[in-house]
Amino acid sequence: MMKQAFTKLGVFTLLSLICPAFLYAQVVTDERMFSFEEPQLPACITGVQSQLGISGAHYKDGKHSLEWTFEPNGKLELRKDLKFEKKDPTGKDLYLSAFIVWIYNEQPQDAAIEFEFLKDGRKCASFPFGINFKGWRAAWVCYERDMQGTPEEGMNELRIVAPNAKGRLFIDHLITATKVDARQQFCFSLLTPNLNRFPKIYFLPY
Repeated sequence: MMKQAFTKLGVFTLLSLICPAFLYAQVVTDERMFSFEEPQLPACITGVQSQLGISGAHYKDGKHSLEWTFEPNGKLELRKDLKFEKKDPTGKDLYLSAFIVWIYNEQPQDAAIEFEFLKDGRKCASFPFGINFKGWRAAWVCYERDMQGTPEEGMNELRIVAPNAKGRLFIDHLITATKVDARQQFCFSLLTPNLNRFPKIYFLPY
């Protein structure tokens, strides 16, 4: 049942990355996906030195996104089971668990936010995301292949750490974990010039 759920979510994710317009026509509900269509923030999301809200200014999935206005070194925290699953040690199942998110930036900054994945308050894995761009970018990042550190099953917190500067970002179509075929992921390795500092992570401009 879990494999089937991952497959359905993975197919939707693949279609949304190949054809971003697909998101405007489809709103899929899954416990691992956040599309921020409710008027209230999800109870599991909080901020430190941050202001959070639901916005209709920019969106990818549905008609709303999460607006995050942060002070220097502010934090956005999502506390729930991230549903990460380790790769098959036998090698028969080639799918890897991946984290996916869309970010909209109005004001480019020569800086990066940090995505951190924790288990009971202890950081297990992380990756940087450059924000020197305007518009939408998507990150598709395999936990065990692309991130720094060692991800663990049972991770129960996502923390996004702001740079040492004020700013505002819009976050949508966030998927804490979905199985993807690592052999096909290279189709999406479209790096924008300002993100070349992070060559192992795949960013999609739109």
